[in-house]
Amino acid sequence: MNGQLDLSGKLIIKAQLGDDIRRIPIHNEDITYDELVLMMQRVFRGKLQSNDEVTIKYKDEDDDLITIFDSSDLSFAIQCSRILKLTLFVNGQPRPLESSQVKYLRRELIELRNKVNNLLDSLEPPTEPGLPSRARQPTATNLIL
Repeated sequence: MNGQLDLSGKLIIKAQLGDDIRRIPIHNEDITYDELVLMMQRVFRGKLQSNDEVTIKYKDEDDDLITIFDSSDLSFAIQCSRILKLTLFVNGQPRPLESSQVKYLRRELIELRNKVNNLLDSLEPPTEPGLPSRARQPTATNLIL
């Protein structure tokens, strides 16, 4: 023996949640959709909660993502390939955002807001002599948070 498992003929599930990909050998191909969802919750523990709305899609022979809605769809997907490539979408998103991504997006949005404010300020008409520039009526610049 060479120490490798014989997985020939067995179903392999490759499940992806964001950039985390897991390879799972399946011994019982009569798996139901609900069992698959529970398996994904166990495999992606900490990233996938029981109250999350999960959409599971598989990649077909044309590399299209096909939604698995029920056990019938799952059975068809299993018949199509011995290696089932799944992508999980949580609450409509392909993956949960990591805190570093949220911080990056926040910085980008703040920078964009500042650029818009500067552009709006450059479009304001000149002020009347003797009045401070912020004493005028509220402008669109003042209304942007």
